[in-house]
Amino acid sequence: MIGRILAAALERTLRTDWNTVRTGLDAAFIMIERTPECTPPLVAQRLLVSGEDHRHARHQGFDLIAIGRACWRRLSRGTHEGGSTIEQQIVRVLTGRYERTVARKLREIALATLVARRYAKHRLPAVYLWIGYYGWRMNGYVQACGRLGLSSQSLSSEEAARLVARLKYPQPREASAHRVSQIERRAKHLSALYRRHVLDGTYRHLDGPALCNRSTSIEPLPQS
Repeated sequence: MIGRILAAALERTLRTDWNTVRTGLDAAFIMIERTPECTPPLVAQRLLVSGEDHRHARHQGFDLIAIGRACWRRLSRGTHEGGSTIEQQIVRVLTGRYERTVARKLREIALATLVARRYAKHRLPAVYLWIGYYGWRMNGYVQACGRLGLSSQSLSSEEAARLVARLKYPQPREASAHRVSQIERRAKHLSALYRRHVLDGTYRHLDGPALCNRSTSIEPLPQS
């Protein structure tokens, strides 16, 4: 955990962006609390953690292991791999900054540490699902469910996997066969990760206190 003095210094230095992030997060929490029946279900939050940030419970806003792996693969293979945590992705959405520069990445990491310091871990997966970009006219969870013909109040496990998959592969207005295939493969991959992570304690920090639609049960994910 970053110290109070460092946190205060970051808040002053990044005042404009930090105010934007705080305002956006607080607004999202208010909307979720007002419509608990539409809050992303726990299964979707678990799938998000599996696919985007499986060490979510163990870091303070940024994941040095994921960053190191991404840098190594970039240098050794020339491939681009994301190393962003859920906190970093929340910062990216709320600030609207996506430029691929070292300065932007460092700023994002600094803001992510402030998010992790101020907000409880178990509340953040639901917020990212709530504000995330899923594709054309799918800005946020409720809008994405509406366009895809899903019930925001009740998702099956398979529907949740396909929805979370679109955070990595946003669906354009006219989805090509290739993009549809990417989404399906990603959904199957998330389901496989889920089956592993449900046994190894990856979701322990979400069980019980997570913000979620309690009326939605967690169905077993498909075996293949």
